[in-house]
Amino acid sequence: MVLALILAVAALLRFQNLDRTSLWYDEAVSWSQSKGTFTELLTAVAADNYPPLHNILLWLTMPVAGDSETALRLPSVFLGVLAVWLIYLTGKSMAGNTTGLLAAALLTVSPFHIWYSTEARMYALLAACGLAFLLLVLKNLERPSTWRLTGLAIAGALFLYSHIYALLGFASVGVICAILALTGILKSERLGLSNAGLTCLAMAASALAFLPWLIILALRARSVAEEGFWIAYPDPAFLINIAFNMAGSLTVFWVLAGLAVASLLTILHLPGRYFGKPQSADAILVCFAYTAGPPLLAYLYSIFVQPILFDRYLIAAWPGVILLASATAQRLAPRVAPAALLALAIWLSYPELKFTLLEKIRPEWRQIAQDYRALKGEGDHLLLYKGFAAPAVSYYLRDPNAFTAVETVDELGQRAENARWLLIVHTSSEEMRAAEKAFGPGGNSPAARRFGWGASGLTLLERGQAE
Repeated sequence: MVLALILAVAALLRFQNLDRTSLWYDEAVSWSQSKGTFTELLTAVAADNYPPLHNILLWLTMPVAGDSETALRLPSVFLGVLAVWLIYLTGKSMAGNTTGLLAAALLTVSPFHIWYSTEARMYALLAACGLAFLLLVLKNLERPSTWRLTGLAIAGALFLYSHIYALLGFASVGVICAILALTGILKSERLGLSNAGLTCLAMAASALAFLPWLIILALRARSVAEEGFWIAYPDPAFLINIAFNMAGSLTVFWVLAGLAVASLLTILHLPGRYFGKPQSADAILVCFAYTAGPPLLAYLYSIFVQPILFDRYLIAAWPGVILLASATAQRLAPRVAPAALLALAIWLSYPELKFTLLEKIRPEWRQIAQDYRALKGEGDHLLLYKGFAAPAVSYYLRDPNAFTAVETVDELGQRAENARWLLIVHTSSEEMRAAEKAFGPGGNSPAARRFGWGASGLTLLERGQAE
């Protein structure tokens, strides 16, 4: 009954007001890549920086549910609620029913998880597939079977096909499982397939299934390295911002992170007796690797190669922090600590939860498109600067011939003569002034402005007449 209540609250927090905010650029890209044929979908995603599983999910659901904002976000909502159930099962497998319920309750009220469970992108999918993968790894380490191993191979493949960051969590868990398998061989002094060895074989099947897309990503990585990436260098202020975004409160983050680390320290001091089950130490080790591997590896890559660390990419690792913290809380004081931890998390993160549910917005593409339709005249044409935002404009105008996307100020100047309207998006103040100048006289008073990133936001300019 408690689990049913938690799932009901999780659904309530995620299903409400799915169309409160516009689709932002990335969501519109998901729509654009998924609305054609299956071959067109694979071709479009192969030219991007992630695997195609979420796009395939949209490709399957759009013919049935449509492509409204709500319809595009519904799969993520269902996956968000599924993740709450999966974290309960994983916590129960690790350290008992109380741990599972506490972890599910903490994920239910997580502003971070709620926000990305209402976005038409792959992040809710990444979290749900990651938890399914982690759960089946733990189940097979405890008692493997044909069905469990097959399930692990499938869950591992789905996890890898959900997002490129899944590679980091998958590899980290794989290293721990390989160490456990090797340790078992050394202790028994004979070759044989232990539980950990069988788990490694199932994971190898997942990796083999992902190999074709891994090659595509590796080829794409070269282009990304040459072109650069938009993520900032992970200095201390950037890292603190990530911590706050994930936990909804820095105090909550440090409490949960501290309890997560304490779970590892506990098994180091009490080997084989964690929660009274010999397998529990292995479960904590695997969960710790699943949790710490992605942020640590991404941070090191960001320091030595190029920045790739970003909060939403860690949405699969964050439930691991919750699981480890819940296990430690249950261990420390079974009757008091779980309720106290949940109350503390709700109290301290409530302002961020309220903001997420009622006030937080995405760039207002829907509103700027409405402004343009209300102001434009018959035969008017729109220029879009910059062209990367074309999917969002295309989604809301629903006419690919209604606008022309330009990439540079020079190109804007060449095309400005035949257009009355200019939409400037995601630019700096300097870029915006250059675009206004290239557009021509009379273009300095915005006809409409809406929220968007960069100094420009979403700024709609109307061409004036030269004096």
